Amino acid sequence: MDVAQESQLWGERYNRKLDDIFEVQAEVASQISEKLRLRLTPEEKKRLTKQPTQNREAYQLLLKAQYYTSKWTAERIRQGMAYARQAIEADPGYAAAYAWIAATYNSLAAFGSLPRREASPMAKAAALKALEIDETLADAHVSLGVAQAFYEWDWSGGERSLKRALELNPNYAWAHFCYGSWLLYMGRRQEGLAEVRRSVELDPLSANFSSGLAFQFYLARDYDHALEQYQKALELDPNFVYTRPLLARVYSEKGMHEEAIRECEEMVSLSGGVPFSKVTLGLVLAKAGQLDEARKILEELKGQPKLDNISEYLVAALHAILGEKEEAFKLLERAYEQRNNWLVFLSAPTFDSLRDDPRFADLCRRIGLPESVSAQT
Repeated sequence: MDVAQESQLWGERYNRKLDDIFEVQAEVASQISEKLRLRLTPEEKKRLTKQPTQNREAYQLLLKAQYYTSKWTAERIRQGMAYARQAIEADPGYAAAYAWIAATYNSLAAFGSLPRREASPMAKAAALKALEIDETLADAHVSLGVAQAFYEWDWSGGERSLKRALELNPNYAWAHFCYGSWLLYMGRRQEGLAEVRRSVELDPLSANFSSGLAFQFYLARDYDHALEQYQKALELDPNFVYTRPLLARVYSEKGMHEEAIRECEEMVSLSGGVPFSKVTLGLVLAKAGQLDEARKILEELKGQPKLDNISEYLVAALHAILGEKEEAFKLLERAYEQRNNWLVFLSAPTFDSLRDDPRFADLCRRIGLPESVSAQT
């Protein structure tokens, strides 16, 4: 549609069998480029009509994998990985399926469902396999970049991979989001926020991107914009896993302690009291001055089986807020030895009480974070 002229540029009806899906896709892409008189290079024309697989079963299985992974819970991500593996069994040359497996390993590491040392090599191997089949696959470059930067702390390698993904697909929202995160963790705040905002513009219905933008405002201590953005994310998906706990932390930093505690108590109830939700409640209780209640939660968590990456990172933050610096640094060092991916968020306000300690700057240096992050207030 030409909105300015209120006229239709092109439209067509297709009545085909499902078996013709690939032919229809190629035909639509070709006709739209012709009608819009797009000036495409030979390489762009080739990518426009390229079919990632000719196996319809594999194609359908990968669609299911993408659907389940988009739910952003560990259980759904594992379901998505299972479908992606079935897609590879149906078509061993399906590069996009390998790229999706790489993405799921990265996600499972982020959730702490797999140890970083186990998940990251698998993510990297799957991404490299995808690129061996098809070097022009932007998804694979993003998954490789995420594994390099956020799990291996190879920041320069991660940047190259993420920029290559954007070069191949400038309108890929996930690539903009990941590169924006990279820029923010490197202390390039304005550039990073612009990239994350771009991901929201490209995919305005994604609660993940909307919540992610709010989190970057939170890290930048821009709590008013963070609160506004988290409320938008809740409108998109009130059950998105990261929105409510981080919204509670924004309330807490703004001194809105009743709202923060209420948000956390609801989250603990809805989640069945998982460690992540409990320790977040501990954080907001400590910020509200309810130190004994916060310490009770720490005692409860000591009786839990091994905590996931997120919870271990937050327990260190809780000790920092309680003024227990030695315990906080002990846990942060253990997280460093385990290469806990959540250490890239050391710029969070929850660690502000540790910033005047030389050990904190040294930890940031070893991870590869810039001096501006270790000193951020």
